[in-house]
Amino acid sequence: MKGEQAEYTIGLRNAFMFPPKKRIRKALNVINRFVKKHTRAKETNISNEVNEELHKNSKNIPRRVNVVLLKENDKVTVFLQNGKQLKAYLEQKAKDKKKKETEKKPKEDKKETKKEAEEDQEKKEKLEEKKAKETVAKAIEMKRK
Repeated sequence: MKGEQAEYTIGLRNAFMFPPKKRIRKALNVINRFVKKHTRAKETNISNEVNEELHKNSKNIPRRVNVVLLKENDKVTVFLQNGKQLKAYLEQKAKDKKKKETEKKPKEDKKETKKEAEEDQEKKEKLEEKKAKETVAKAIEMKRK
């Protein structure tokens, strides 16, 4: 998955190998496995719309589902391709982004002295070094497994 948003059609053929009562649960597992394989994300969330789409006809689940995957950090959320929840989520995300931008502007004006700017720069450098060390440690752990 390149970028933070991608559209996929997930085939649920493997869920039909099981009896009708277990198909919905197996279909959710198929979706989770697909998302983890294609995004390499640790955490996945399936929206209520996708779940309702599977439950719509109880035991007769659809053969395939068109979905949109949104990735934020290590968390991926699965939405229906033409669903209402996707639009609402994107609108909410845009509103939050605007709020953060308006909050940052007054804070930038307060920084007048050079000492504060230098201290902030040092904190950023320390954080970057810490993140680099953590990624190296994770890589070493992965090699051992």
